[in-house]
Amino acid sequence: MNQALGFLISIVIVIFVFVVSATAAGLFAETLGLWKKPIIGAVAAACVVFSAYVSAPRYKLLSAAIWLIIGAISAWVLSSIFMYAEDAATSLPLYITYTSGLVTLMACTIWHKKHIGDVLR
Repeated sequence: MNQALGFLISIVIVIFVFVVSATAAGLFAETLGLWKKPIIGAVAAACVVFSAYVSAPRYKLLSAAIWLIIGAISAWVLSSIFMYAEDAATSLPLYITYTSGLVTLMACTIWHKKHIGDVLR
């Protein structure tokens, strides 16, 4: 029961982190007058993967990888639903989002192997 509760809390944390990070990144990009979509995507992807890794009670890398896949699918769906005029001719924001999530997962993997060792723990 404790394991299930731990993963449930992890899910809540990851969703909360996604909302907060995407909102903060959007406000930051808007304030600086930058292209919002790639910044929101990159920050949100990194925060989701990292928070999934940190908050998972067990199987941290697997949890982070699953959230990366969920996030990638969600980003693809959201990018087609919320299409802005400046995004019409490019998929660059989506590629930046994917790259950010993958780089964060690789960083978590390197840290995990160095400090914990067992990949399936």
